[in-house]
Amino acid sequence: MNMVPMHAHEYYLDQVNSLTRIPSLPLIASELMQVTSDDNLSVNQILPVIEKDPPLAMKVLRIANSAYYGLHRKVESLRHALVIIGMQELSDLSLGFSVIKTLSDAEDNFGLEWDNLWEHSAAVGHIGQMLQENLGIQTNSSPYALGLLHDVGKIILHRLEPVKYIEVVQYALANGISTHEAENHVLGIDHMTVGAWVADKWQLPVSIHDAIKYHHEPNHIQDPENRISTALVQLANIVANLRSISFGKNFQRSILNEESGWQILQQVSLKIAEMDFERFIMSIDDEVETIKEMVHLLGGHKQ
Repeated sequence: MNMVPMHAHEYYLDQVNSLTRIPSLPLIASELMQVTSDDNLSVNQILPVIEKDPPLAMKVLRIANSAYYGLHRKVESLRHALVIIGMQELSDLSLGFSVIKTLSDAEDNFGLEWDNLWEHSAAVGHIGQMLQENLGIQTNSSPYALGLLHDVGKIILHRLEPVKYIEVVQYALANGISTHEAENHVLGIDHMTVGAWVADKWQLPVSIHDAIKYHHEPNHIQDPENRISTALVQLANIVANLRSISFGKNFQRSILNEESGWQILQQVSLKIAEMDFERFIMSIDDEVETIKEMVHLLGGHKQ
């Protein structure tokens, strides 16, 4: 087994800051962040930005017409799609797609099944959205977009250490431990930390940074809004794993009401005490086709 680099945090932080093996965020993503930072954001501001990227515009239309939104008539214009999806969720999803495309382009598998990661990420996003609706919780950020991006640190670590990352996955499976525990053992760093560094480097919204860094421990987040949205991601992540929609085929079983995310959501939703989580978890089986449809959308830039 390869030795962990001395001063691993400093070593990988330097790798991230140099961006020698990590791509720059596309201009379209930077423009989206700029226009969405305006408190008076309007359709007329965001529409021209998305129209400049035809593949992104096509994905927006496909999402609006997907089973996820369950509409009974076809959405044929971007403007209508923006109204259906909502500007904040659309901007979050568009930014998510830009990040995913950046990290997926020219990604060499090295024997790893990245489609499983995107299926897991899409499942976490979808389940997070379902939880939000079931619990009647309002958030400023899209749980779907946060779920899509929560594990991007795994892709980044693989780009930095392609051979060693296979060792990470194998070590986790062989020892029955979580991926981030195996990352710390083999690399001396985990995907949450490295993912958050890249989110900072790209100047992604704080809500995305927090979901990436704290999706295993949302109680460490100071901002109340981000703490709630990341709590949704944490529980959705556990539910996805319980239904075996996971990356690396390995996870540690958890008791939902003992997780910090449960405690956080319990403070903002009375419905959580009444919710039949066993039934909810089993219901995810009915959502698999919708989740796979979103994975197909995620891969749309390669078609």
